Amino acid sequence: RYQGTILKDEKIVDANERINENVLLTLESLAFALDEKEGKKTGAQAVIRYFGRLVVIGAIISFAFTFIGVYRMPIFREWKMILLIALVFFIETLLVYLSVIKFDFSPYFLYLTVAAMTLTILFDARIGFMGTTSMAILNAVMIGNNIDFIIVGMTLSSMAIYNVRELRTRTQVFTTIFSLLFISFLILIGLGLFKGIPWNVIWGDLLPLIITSILAPVITYGLIGLLEIAFEITTDLTLMELLDFEHPLLKRLQQEANGTFNHSIVVGNLAEACANAIGARSLLCRVGAYYHDVGKMMRPEYFIENQFTGENKHDALTYVMSAKTIKNHVKEGLELAREYKVPKIVRDFIPMHHGTTRVEYFYRMALENVEDPTKVDEKAFQYPGPKPNTKETGILMLCEAIEAAVRSLKSTDIFKIEAMIDKIIKLRIDEGQLNECPLTLDELRKIKGTVDGNTGMLPVLRGIYHIRVEYPDSN
Repeated sequence: RYQGTILKDEKIVDANERINENVLLTLESLAFALDEKEGKKTGAQAVIRYFGRLVVIGAIISFAFTFIGVYRMPIFREWKMILLIALVFFIETLLVYLSVIKFDFSPYFLYLTVAAMTLTILFDARIGFMGTTSMAILNAVMIGNNIDFIIVGMTLSSMAIYNVRELRTRTQVFTTIFSLLFISFLILIGLGLFKGIPWNVIWGDLLPLIITSILAPVITYGLIGLLEIAFEITTDLTLMELLDFEHPLLKRLQQEANGTFNHSIVVGNLAEACANAIGARSLLCRVGAYYHDVGKMMRPEYFIENQFTGENKHDALTYVMSAKTIKNHVKEGLELAREYKVPKIVRDFIPMHHGTTRVEYFYRMALENVEDPTKVDEKAFQYPGPKPNTKETGILMLCEAIEAAVRSLKSTDIFKIEAMIDKIIKLRIDEGQLNECPLTLDELRKIKGTVDGNTGMLPVLRGIYHIRVEYPDSN
């Protein structure tokens, strides 16, 4: 267990002196003896030492959780999400402790990279980066204040986070592998040249990084599926599957209510453009738009976009019954979405895209055709809500209303469209429909876009309703 005997104040090695095998063994024995001595501390010394460790560990972990508490409050309020993040921290730290301290493996088997990608895919890149920073510092302190570990670990993890921050295709897994392999070579050679490390040591450290680069994306991809099910999280991978027109519910909508299906596609284009303009979840906006009106397939003939024969079913109904029939598409849409196991984050778009607004057309008709307007029950024409409570659901509310309003214009030009957008946004603000939604006035301006710009909804509507040349009669 020990190598040689060292007397008190005896010099082991001098500065600038070459360390031979005997000196190295002596130093290792000294380190072992000091560790053993620390482990034998009892009483107040042991308590103080462990208290100090807890304070340091708490301070390091608080980096990530303070960020979540301040900037991601909805996640912080969900105990399941906090449990998931804490579980990722615990498992990653435990694996580093076992492999490096207990089994003396290389610290460059980077479980940190898997943890970074997992947090990024399940939540977002900012949570992934803050979580990775906390774990990297914690791991480095645990294995002996290893600054090289922080440099290598953070570099690889940052590259991995960049590659999976917007996961759209499976090919990104292979892109991530090649990116990690490249950055592994670059950072290790850079560290080696900077510190004068021999080439044989550099190549030895490179092997675990190559293994990490190849396996980390594959392991993460498999792990995500399990965590999605266990913690009821909807990642971009699941959203991509929901975009497939072969999805049973979308296929039914296309077959049974084709007009509503086409309306949903246009709204999806608008919503995605608006989300991109303010940095919201564009993929979620598109998916929410595709499914927001699925309830209309239960009675498609009562909705104007599906009336192709000129017959209007509402002519045989009272205004209250017509409004009830229209409102029911929300309730029926939720039932269909649950039946087809559409995730809750997407189901929320179904009631929230109308909020607590009125079925305005039939409400106005009822007011015009009654002697005493006070006898018209406004609640009979009002959607049940709730109001939008995320940027994405707020975006869809605006896009759905604006698309329908612009489509109703008898003659369209870009300035009429712009005036209609301003009118709808102002109306929704005045009605208080966006009170629970975190959209700011500056973001609403970006959502609208500009006539000559290329972001927001105006450029999309400009492309849909552009002026066409009237072709001469062939006769």
